[in-house]
Amino acid sequence: MRSSLHSIILALSLAVLAGGAGAADRQDGHLYLSAQKEYEILGKSRPAAGNRPRWEKLAERFERLPQDFPKTSYGDGAHYYAARIYQELYQSAKEERTLDLAIKNLRALLLKYPRSPFAAEGRYRLAAALEEGKGDLAEARRQYALLAEKSPQAEWGAKARARLDVLDRKTAEDRQNRQAKIETAPPAAAPSGPTVLSQIRYTASEGSTRVMLELSSDVRYEAHVVPEDPSRGLPHRIYLDLAGSRLGAEAKQPLVVQSGLLRQVRAAQFSPEVVRVVLDMNGLGDYRTSVLADPYRLVIDIQGQGSAEKVALVEKKPEPAAPAPRAVKPPPLPALRRIVLDPGHGGRDPGAVGVDGIAEKDIVLNVAKKLAERLKRELGVEVLLTRKDDTFIPLPDRTAIANAEDADLFISLHVNASPNPEARGIETYYLDNTNDEAAVRLAARENGVARDKISDLQFILSDMVQNLKLEDSISLAHRLHGSVVSQVGRRYGEVRDLGVKKAQFYVLVGARMPSVLVEMFFVTNKSEARSLAKEAYQDAIVDALLDGIKKYQESALVVKNL
Repeated sequence: MRSSLHSIILALSLAVLAGGAGAADRQDGHLYLSAQKEYEILGKSRPAAGNRPRWEKLAERFERLPQDFPKTSYGDGAHYYAARIYQELYQSAKEERTLDLAIKNLRALLLKYPRSPFAAEGRYRLAAALEEGKGDLAEARRQYALLAEKSPQAEWGAKARARLDVLDRKTAEDRQNRQAKIETAPPAAAPSGPTVLSQIRYTASEGSTRVMLELSSDVRYEAHVVPEDPSRGLPHRIYLDLAGSRLGAEAKQPLVVQSGLLRQVRAAQFSPEVVRVVLDMNGLGDYRTSVLADPYRLVIDIQGQGSAEKVALVEKKPEPAAPAPRAVKPPPLPALRRIVLDPGHGGRDPGAVGVDGIAEKDIVLNVAKKLAERLKRELGVEVLLTRKDDTFIPLPDRTAIANAEDADLFISLHVNASPNPEARGIETYYLDNTNDEAAVRLAARENGVARDKISDLQFILSDMVQNLKLEDSISLAHRLHGSVVSQVGRRYGEVRDLGVKKAQFYVLVGARMPSVLVEMFFVTNKSEARSLAKEAYQDAIVDALLDGIKKYQESALVVKNL
């Protein structure tokens, strides 16, 4: 009897323990099915202002499930439904944040659950989001091609091949159109209607001013210089005629500048098809114009006549009024006074999104803030950031900030990404023409344009590659790169050295100081991505970058004192 009772108690105990072990499974299953049921109900109507909070809360419920239950068997479905909801929200209001969250969940689904029954549709949705939402045709094409290869007979593989066919036709048509335009140079405006000049902006410093004309599309233009006419009280002027253009409402008011170089910018509808933009100058110096795409901007960079002489005067030590003994010669001036750090991407542009959903824009902002503090404290230099929070800054505005602040260095910080999850290491770039296909693809991704648009930079770079800052940029790139490879490698194991290279990055165009772009490891590599997310690893990168800047400063002092 007693033995039988012991057996019953033991059996009951085992049952309780088994029930406790399975409780978590039952709980996550209940939460998942409950959220899935609500999705079916909400799906009967599209997101609108009145029910939008309910859609967002449901997406957050799905996102929390794999966080609260790391071993759940419903994690793939949770990421899939969260992504679908965020895509629905994006379609209803075009809010970039929701598109970013959709992409983040789709990438998490594919990275964590590559064999999931949701994976094929998830990859197709990711490719579509990149193509239609982000306009990243190169990455979208890679995702479609990967899906077509992995699922050649399945429904989503067939859909991916269909999209690849569409993209191939579009690429061929674009190439033919560009070739026809080159061969025939038609004078007529683009068939999509007139280009609209929507806004005029500027940034200015003592020796230079940049004017940016915001345009709705590409434009043909002519630039002319008119000398001053004292008899009529007219200053030196630069004027640009934009063909096939219309003046937007915000651009009609004159923009008063008074920068030392430029008095004001004014625009008018010169004729039914031509907008004339006039820059009233305080004096006539050098200027350069260029058109940047995505979005289109016509950029006018104005350089003062005396800026070179001013720099020379600043750098040359004044001779003492009376002879002075050598022993009391003042110490050499510091080579660096002001550095601009540029944390890449930001706001609606997350940059690369990698393993565990970490975003490039967050990693580089953390590193930039840490590096800024160390530079101020240890080198005593002034440091400015192109962005201090999660804000979108257009690419030309970033170098414009450095120029306006008369910075001595411009360092753009990024992390890398690749469709190959084994890709790892660091590479550092300076601005120059290149035929290296990998460098061209990377520049296309960072510039936010298609691979075949990179050639648009050739004419901008043609008068820049010979400038006096090129050698300094190469020197800075090598010192930063070498320090990261050696120092991070010593602390965390071998760092793959991908080299110092040249490429055509928009963010470096127009910088009037040594400027480089550092691609610090790959967020698409599981090991490097998880390291990048750790504070200690970021601190190691900051230590290395600081050491590289110190070495560059020391070399600059040596050259300066020769």
